[in-house]
Amino acid sequence: MKISARILVLLLAACFLFASCDSAPGTTSENTGNATAAVTGTVEETVPESTEEGSFEPLTDLNMNGEEFVIIVPPSAAGAWNQHMDFDAPELNEDPVNDANYERISKLKELYNVTIVNKVTSGKVIDDARKCHNAGDNEYDAIHLGITEAPVLAQEGFLVDLNTLESMNLENPWYNQSAVEQMSIGGKLFFVLGDISTVDNDGIGCITFNKGMIEDGNLTSPYDLIKENKWTIDNFYELCKGYAYDLDGDGDMNIMDRWGYLTAYSSIFLQLNACGVRIVEKDEDDLPHLCINSSRTLEAIEKVLALYIDKQTTFHVNEMKNIPGGVSGWQYGNNMFMEGRVMFREVSMYRAIQCREMEEDFGIIPYPKLDSEQENYAHSFSTATPVICILSTADDPEVNGAVIEALSYYGRTIVRPAYYDRVLKGLVARDEDSEFCLDLIFDTADYDLGLVLNLGNLISVFSGYVNARQSTFASDYASLETTMNSQIADYVEAYENVLN
Repeated sequence: MKISARILVLLLAACFLFASCDSAPGTTSENTGNATAAVTGTVEETVPESTEEGSFEPLTDLNMNGEEFVIIVPPSAAGAWNQHMDFDAPELNEDPVNDANYERISKLKELYNVTIVNKVTSGKVIDDARKCHNAGDNEYDAIHLGITEAPVLAQEGFLVDLNTLESMNLENPWYNQSAVEQMSIGGKLFFVLGDISTVDNDGIGCITFNKGMIEDGNLTSPYDLIKENKWTIDNFYELCKGYAYDLDGDGDMNIMDRWGYLTAYSSIFLQLNACGVRIVEKDEDDLPHLCINSSRTLEAIEKVLALYIDKQTTFHVNEMKNIPGGVSGWQYGNNMFMEGRVMFREVSMYRAIQCREMEEDFGIIPYPKLDSEQENYAHSFSTATPVICILSTADDPEVNGAVIEALSYYGRTIVRPAYYDRVLKGLVARDEDSEFCLDLIFDTADYDLGLVLNLGNLISVFSGYVNARQSTFASDYASLETTMNSQIADYVEAYENVLN
């Protein structure tokens, strides 16, 4: 955005306010108004647009005169799920999500007379954001970058505290409330995610299963176990056992054979998180402290690791060799699943969507809990999951926040139904049980700040336990604790320097 439009809006709004002696606030209003209210000098009296769970109150005096609102996003990685095209829909093409985004962008044009621009960086978003900030300019109106990179910019003092913006109501359901709660520090929140993007949904973990293999084995359906609150790691392990088979008879279990469970070394921490293992909790001052060293953690490690190191049951993407077709292990894992050679497969939602072409029936289910006493499911995220933030060099952060709020609101009311209902439920999920499970998975997305900050490099540590076929966590913890406490102290200190 250029400063000229904002100055014009403020001058016109000031003239209007002076003439009418109206003291209506400039950031929130009971009027939806129209995008030209500040230019015409009239504001229609209407009510905020509402959903069943939230209320959208746009700025009534904001007309951006067709100027660009530039959102910088990461480049798309070939064959990966992080296709960051959330804000790019130049025309209708009969793809449900694209067409919904086209409608959303049109809504923003109508509401604020603004043009949304999806700028794909040729390098790294974090580097471009730093350059923009250090130059003191406002080339980028919003930053869309990986969830593990955003804290770095926040600690450097480059980001706006979103909790200070009246134009953003972070209690609205189009912001992920787990992320809002867990990613703040000392009551300050510098980045957030939610329905502004569908890419964060793509990175949520889940499990797909071959319904025919369950039926042929006369096994209990995972759906029934979920309904009976018996979907636990023990029962999951029992279902996976006994289905690995050397199909080609060469005496070597590999990518050409059949498996009970297909996953990856690093996914062990996703499953531990699903079993209620957390790295940090917050205190009364909204500051993080370690909580991972508990009896529950040790119990979960024992049970989950037993499944992950069982060579007669579980196969890992990391162990794939001589993959045909030049595709990644993750992609070939999809081939194995769709060919009926995997009973259960741990997968991101992005890969689950790719199973639409599978001829055999399959289901989508959550990660199992540790035991039936565990109250909630939990589903962790990919480190490439993007968050949205605003550089502190913005001329008027309230305006930036207003556009993000509108994008998020229309993301929930327009884009989310297209992504969620038509693509996932309509084309992927083939039964009502899977639809129920999709609701459960998305409603229990979890954003442990310890994972966001990569404390102790725990994902790599636990991946190493799987590779070594044993856990030494109990003996490793003393040194890990020292490292993680030091990281937390440095993180909080950096935030305090920024806040003060």
